[in-house]
Amino acid sequence: MTAPKKTTDPIRIEKSRDGDSSVILHPADNDLFVRTGKQVIASCQLSIGLEVWLDELAAMGRRVHEWCHERRDRVRACYCAPRGPRIVYFFMPPADCFDFAMAEALADLGMELDAGFNVGTVELHQVPWKESGRFVDPSSAKLIYGEPI
Repeated sequence: MTAPKKTTDPIRIEKSRDGDSSVILHPADNDLFVRTGKQVIASCQLSIGLEVWLDELAAMGRRVHEWCHERRDRVRACYCAPRGPRIVYFFMPPADCFDFAMAEALADLGMELDAGFNVGTVELHQVPWKESGRFVDPSSAKLIYGEPI
């Protein structure tokens, strides 16, 4: 059997034409990856690998923990949960009323996280402690800082 002919022509995958077709990737280590054209396009759009994304997510969680600790008088707890394609942080102030100063600080933190970490869309919400169960499911969310709900 002869080896496949090498080509320098680009291999083109178009979503409308090749989206449901199988694409076989065969790297030098002889692993085989079978993906659909849609999956290949989506992977390229992420621009980063899963391992790098997980490292970024962990680093972002450490930064949020540090931020909460620096403001421990204003943050009773913080949880992180996936919501579709978004990462959502829920911050709970110690008082039962909305903390306007925390809201301002959260806006700054949101800009910092967007600029500093490549994880996609991040949302920050302030939720009241006594109603946190309406917003956060502790069985699927990760406690980043503070006391569990």
